[in-house]
Amino acid sequence: MAIIVKAGGTIAAEREIMESLVREIWACRTRENEQVLLIHGGGKAVTELAGKLGIVSTFRDGVRLTGSDEMALVDMVLAGLNNTELVRLAQRLGIPALGLTGADGALLTGRILYPEEGGRTAEVAEVNPAVIRVAQAAGFLPILATVGIGRDGGAVNINADEAAQAIAQALARGTSPGAATSADPGPVRLCYVSDTAGVLDAAGSVIREISLEEVESLIARGVVQGGMAAKLRSCAAAVQAGVERIVIGGYRNPGDLEDLLRGALGTSVVRITGEHGARQGARE
Repeated sequence: MAIIVKAGGTIAAEREIMESLVREIWACRTRENEQVLLIHGGGKAVTELAGKLGIVSTFRDGVRLTGSDEMALVDMVLAGLNNTELVRLAQRLGIPALGLTGADGALLTGRILYPEEGGRTAEVAEVNPAVIRVAQAAGFLPILATVGIGRDGGAVNINADEAAQAIAQALARGTSPGAATSADPGPVRLCYVSDTAGVLDAAGSVIREISLEEVESLIARGVVQGGMAAKLRSCAAAVQAGVERIVIGGYRNPGDLEDLLRGALGTSVVRITGEHGARQGARE
C-alpha cells in the first residue's frame, strides 16, 4: 500500500505536532512496509514574507496569482525554508528523509492558469513519480514541496492539495510517463491532515464516510458548500481514477493518523460506502 499525507493548516507550523505526525508516517513504513510520502504547503509564510518585502499577494477564488517576483519567494519559502526544516526535523527523529520539489525528475509539470497576467500559478499537467519511487526504494521518507516546472521550463506554483491528488492518481495507475515498465504499489490512500475535523453535516457533525454517489447530493442540498464542495468533488474524481480512499481530517495527538486511515476520525471519500471495511458510524 502507498500512503500519501498532505500536511496543511496551522499544524504544519507547529513543531511538536509535526514531529508526532512524521513519526506516525514513518511507523506506517516500518510496521507495515508501506510506501509513504509527505507533502507540504506553506502559503501563509509566503504571504508574510511578501508583505515584508513590499510585494502584494493577490488571490482569485482562493488561488494565489503568483507573479514572477513572488514566484521567487515561493521557491525560497516552500522549496527552501519549509522543506529543509521538515527534512531536518525528520533527521532529528532518526528518520532518513529526502527533500524533493516538483521540479526534481520532472515530478510535477504545470500548465499556467493565467498566462495573460504573466503569472506563474499552474495546475498539474503531467506527473512523473519515478523520483518518488527511487527515494522510497532507497529507504528514504520523501518530503515534497509542490513547486514545479512549467512547460516553458520556468518555475511554477502548484496548489499542494491538487498536487497530492495528482500524485496519488499517478501512483494508483502504477505508471510513469515514458517509463518502460509499470510499478504497482497496491492500494493508494491519500490523507489530508490539517486543523479541519472533516466534512460536516447540517448539524455540524463530522460525516465519517462519503461514497461517490453521495458527493453531488450533499452539494446539491447545500450541506457542503464553497471550498469544501470543490475539494470534495476533486477527491471524488481521484477515487474514481483509482485512489482507494481519501481522508480529510484533523491531527492533534499521537495515533490520530492511524485513526484517520482506518476511518475512525475525519471524513473518508470512497467508491462505495463500507467497501473497504466496516463502517465506523455515519456521524461523529
